[in-house]
Amino acid sequence: MTLSRFLPVPLTLSLLLAACSQPTVAPTAVVTAPAQTQAQAKTNAALHTFARQLAAGLTDPNMRSLIAQQTALQFDGDTEVLYRTLAAQAVGSRTFAQALSTELGAQSLTALTAQVPNLQVAVRGAAWDPARTIPWVAVAPEGGDEYAPVVAYDAQGRAHQLDGRTPPSAPVVVVGVNERVDADGQLLKEAPLPSAAMAAQGCYQVKLVRLDLYDDMEPWTKGKAEIWVAVKGTGIGWHGQLKMVTEPGDYLDAIQVFGCTSSDVRFYWYEKDGSNFDFEISVNGYGFGIKIDDSNDFLGSTTMRKSLFEGTSVNTVNLGNLKQYTH
Repeated sequence: MTLSRFLPVPLTLSLLLAACSQPTVAPTAVVTAPAQTQAQAKTNAALHTFARQLAAGLTDPNMRSLIAQQTALQFDGDTEVLYRTLAAQAVGSRTFAQALSTELGAQSLTALTAQVPNLQVAVRGAAWDPARTIPWVAVAPEGGDEYAPVVAYDAQGRAHQLDGRTPPSAPVVVVGVNERVDADGQLLKEAPLPSAAMAAQGCYQVKLVRLDLYDDMEPWTKGKAEIWVAVKGTGIGWHGQLKMVTEPGDYLDAIQVFGCTSSDVRFYWYEKDGSNFDFEISVNGYGFGIKIDDSNDFLGSTTMRKSLFEGTSVNTVNLGNLKQYTH
């Protein structure tokens, strides 16, 4: 059975022509946010409970004062402090942990904080006057979309949403996992400097003389970025953080010596977000023999020919998120 058996021929032709003239609709691409693991979901649930409890506790000016003082010390280079540092400190006649456990109970608070490795309390956003302002407490979740709307709690336990990309115009306390310490809460070690014996070899020094950072791929809830680079070549195996560069617009204008090589050199740049070692890095199939966290943000990579290090000229490579200058 065909359409022309029931409709006049002119009408049939007009319908067919109209159908042919309809624009083709392309399927809409579906962007899927990174999935959370079960462990991350458990950590995030604990963070939300802790955030609500802390938000209620911040009505106490002594608690606000302690957090402001301890985060201002910037023990790891940013305005954040580990919960383990706060727990035993005095808040009036009680400890910080005792003041927080009024509703949960001491045992429940201990069990809760144990679910969050390297639990930290940070201050983000605008300048904070703890004597006058009771800030909301936001959660910096593990896994998922780093730039998703941020959930923050007020002192009455009400949840609010903040823009995940734009830093707030008011001070916000943020709870999350510290990215700059190891499993024992100690600051991550610096990369070893090249040995004198290596520098004395008959090879060419590899030096970074400048670095321009354009996009650190770090949401405001996480604070300053941790920019790391792995450098690999014959005689070179450098892997470490460049602490002088933490935000877009920053630049390193000093010499960082990576070592001495007699081969091409590979550079792999990333912003560090986690402490697991589940992803082995490589550049064009060349393995570094280094594992990093799969949740880290890739900033760029390149291979520099050995001949580029033989002279004194500066070689520039723009990787999109950053620009490196070497010689």
